[in-house]
Amino acid sequence: MKRFLSILLLAVVMAWAAPAPAGNPPVPEKFISVDEAKAMLDRRQRLTFIDVRDQAQYDDLHIKGAVNIPLGALPARGTW
Repeated sequence: MKRFLSILLLAVVMAWAAPAPAGNPPVPEKFISVDEAKAMLDRRQRLTFIDVRDQAQYDDLHIKGAVNIPLGALPARGTW
């Protein structure tokens, strides 16, 4: 019993002293207003819209040329 408590105490101390996870790296995202997006389209700037809604919502209505990547699928892509 004493050995078990010693091992348990050691495990708790090691877990407590372990470094915290680094977390998500900063993502260079850019948010623009609807007016800014419209102006960029009017100037024929090359843009990629990523629609993060689910497939059914995307199929119902979306910006022409937008890419559908559901929000839940972004982490699996490894780029976010």
